[in-house]
Amino acid sequence: MAQKKNQKSLKNNFDVDRYREEVITSLTALKVDNRNIKQTLIELRSLLREQNGRVRQNETAIGWMKGIMSVAFAVFSGFIAWLFNK
Repeated sequence: MAQKKNQKSLKNNFDVDRYREEVITSLTALKVDNRNIKQTLIELRSLLREQNGRVRQNETAIGWMKGIMSVAFAVFSGFIAWLFNK
């Protein structure tokens, strides 16, 4: 009877150990995936910063063009109005 308990206990210990190894293996895989995700996120953030800088520069250039065109249109409109009033 005592031998059966010991065998059962050993089997349970073996099952528990095997389960622990599976959990450790799964956690290790998750840690690796988590590191890869963090690295990818860092790379994406740096790319987004670069892209935002380029967009900001383009928006500034477009703003300047709009301003220059507005002034040119106002001067041209004033010239045309002066011609018709003459």
